[in-house]
Amino acid sequence: MTDRRLKTKRSGGVSLMETIVVISVMASIMLILTQIFILNYQIYASQSKRADNDTGAILAAKALAQYARGASNVESSHIFDGTTRTSSDSVLVLKMPSVDATGNIVAAAYDYIAFYRDATVTTKIMVQTDANASSYRKSGARLITAFNQNLIFRYNAADITQANRVSVFLINSQVNRNATLQTKAWTAIFLRNYD
Repeated sequence: MTDRRLKTKRSGGVSLMETIVVISVMASIMLILTQIFILNYQIYASQSKRADNDTGAILAAKALAQYARGASNVESSHIFDGTTRTSSDSVLVLKMPSVDATGNIVAAAYDYIAFYRDATVTTKIMVQTDANASSYRKSGARLITAFNQNLIFRYNAADITQANRVSVFLINSQVNRNATLQTKAWTAIFLRNYD
């Protein structure tokens, strides 16, 4: 009978102490897993913002150079959809020969393009085109990057309309928690400087 009682006690269930130990171990495992998840998420968020910065800065510099390809000269100012854009250290207005659908220059026709930071959301760099009616280019404004902190144009002539090279410096920046992530980019635009 003693053997039967022992068997019954052992197979009767789990003691309170065993339950507390299991719950404590599971809580510790959950706490460790939660901390790993939080740390990985923070690393992911930081890397994602860094990639946005880098990509935005590099693509912005590349876009500036591509949009300006074929420009003849810097214009002192031009009116785009009722807004006058004036070339300065923060705005660049370019004049370029209009092209048709096959890429041939249209005689005596010009397109104008402006690069600037948006007035309402100053972290955005915009490119705006005012295309001639005979041009293949489309008029309108497009976003180049949304994370800009600084955009600077430098001209190689005191009279910017005589410049044949424009250096473009830009800094993209985002805040991730308390850390500021910055990416700097630079490009140069070479102009034909003729009319």
